[in-house]
Amino acid sequence: MRRLLCSAIVMALSLAAFTSCSKKESVPKVAGDWNIISVTTKSASIGAQTVDVYLSFAPDGSFTSYQKTGSSARYVRYSGTWQLTSGVLSGEYADGSPWAGSYSVSVEGETMTLTSSSTPAEVSVYKRAEIPDSVIAEAGNP
Repeated sequence: MRRLLCSAIVMALSLAAFTSCSKKESVPKVAGDWNIISVTTKSASIGAQTVDVYLSFAPDGSFTSYQKTGSSARYVRYSGTWQLTSGVLSGEYADGSPWAGSYSVSVEGETMTLTSSSTPAEVSVYKRAEIPDSVIAEAGNP
C-alpha cells in the first residue's frame, strides 16, 4: 500500500518529482549539461538583452555555469554546489554566496524547466546539450 501511495504521489508531481518514499533521494535527473532556450517570454532574451547560458550539474552536487548576456562580450564561468530537495533546486557559488533564489524543477524528456520562487516567477527552459569546447575555452578555468 505504501509503495502504491508513493507511486501515485510521484506521478502526480510529474516527471520532475525527484524524491522517493525513503529518506535518501535518488540521483536527480537534472545531472548533465543544459543550454537555455527561453526565459519567461518564450525567447532567450531578457528585455533587449540576448542571453546564453550553459549549465552543467554533476551527480556529486557540483555545478558549472557559463553565462553570456548582451552586456558581456564573453562567457563568464561560475561554479559551486547544488542540491535538489523535494523537487526544489537551490545552491551556492564557490565563494559561499547563495543563489538569488530557489527553483522548482520539471524535467520532461530532453527539456528542463526551472521556475523561480520569486514573485513574479521567472520561468527558464533548458534543453540537454553538450557545452561546446569554444564556450569553455572562452570563459577560461580559474
